[in-house]
Amino acid sequence: MTIKEQVKVLWKQCFHDTDEFIDFYFQKRYTDELNSYAEADGRVIAALQRIPYALTYEGMEMPVAYISGACTDPAYRNQGTMRRLLAEAHRRMYREGVMFSTLIPAEEWLKGYYARSGYANCFSQTKKLLTASSLPVDNFSGSLKMVEIPPESTLCGDAFRFFDHFQSSQEAYIQHDWEDFHIILTDLQLSGGSLWGAFQEGVLSGLCFCFPEEKTLKVTEQVAVGKEVEQAMLEYLLSHYHAVQAECLGREGENSYELGMARIIHVEAMLRLLAGRHSSNLYIKVEGDEAIPENNGWHNVENGHYFRGRQEGKTYRILSIERLTCLLFEGKHPYMNLMLN
Repeated sequence: MTIKEQVKVLWKQCFHDTDEFIDFYFQKRYTDELNSYAEADGRVIAALQRIPYALTYEGMEMPVAYISGACTDPAYRNQGTMRRLLAEAHRRMYREGVMFSTLIPAEEWLKGYYARSGYANCFSQTKKLLTASSLPVDNFSGSLKMVEIPPESTLCGDAFRFFDHFQSSQEAYIQHDWEDFHIILTDLQLSGGSLWGAFQEGVLSGLCFCFPEEKTLKVTEQVAVGKEVEQAMLEYLLSHYHAVQAECLGREGENSYELGMARIIHVEAMLRLLAGRHSSNLYIKVEGDEAIPENNGWHNVENGHYFRGRQEGKTYRILSIERLTCLLFEGKHPYMNLMLN
């Protein structure tokens, strides 16, 4: 079997996805170039994919990688195989100029596991439940035309431009390009859902990514020009799908929870970028990065410049890779969604 075929068999062994989704993933998302794997006894025993994305950060777009499909054959677990594979993947990201690695732990206990490889809990998400009766009285929906936008629709281009205008304006936001947008719509269709557009006098004013699950409408993302459009879309879709309630994921709200983790990959490159954009000084010593030892040592951001080495008379903060990642995202509330997780 090819490496791809072996990774696919391993995926089926480790995850509980449908054959339809697995075939879709390995057709549209997987490539050998993005795959990192470990072998033993003549076969693949662990694998992960490093999916490229961009992250908005202080007016820049940072190259990041999203770890997808990380899995180990049950017979080879608890032997450090995935830990070594992650370290190898981090080294490759470093060589390729990736700034951050990101992932979404499949289970709660994995947060501690990934923390040992330098990951920090950074990305959060909110979830709110809405019913038709909880939405305000609407005198607006009559002016909206709701249109379903499947992956093959000629409206996909307009929908992506609307979505891209929104996502590119957000700080610390994982960006989806056109190819990824189309993959998201196809995955949504496999789940029995769709992308819906709200048009007002022929102008696209809102998008809702959703799928029904029993009596609940799962809204995985919603973007609109205003709250009135959001609420009118939800009212229509609750009725269309005969749903009792809508479960809406998003960035804003009170009930936030930890979703994803991040790890700084290239400390020097990141600090060089920040040096030219900040007037404040920063003095840190990074310790404990076994996977990328080039990150360890004394780092200075001073008067708009970056340089390495310890300066006498300066007070340095001693940070692990995990703590430095937290510092770099402090106050930014980074967000990722629609990741096929």
